Amino acid sequence: MKKLLIYSLCAVSVLAVYQNRYRLMNSVLSQPGIRRSFIHFFLKIPFIRNKFIQQAF
Repeated sequence: MKKLLIYSLCAVSVLAVYQNRYRLMNSVLSQPGIRRSFIHFFLKIPFIRNKFIQQAF
């Protein structure tokens, strides 16, 4: 019974995060330091960097 309660709480929390994923992402990326590290991380990935460079120029 206790496992069922834990699984259901996990499922509800995952659903809530999934439904509010863009709101959460906007609030996290509104912080300048986190946004800067996020951009640095993704520009290290060659496919994303090449795609960005092609669109920029």
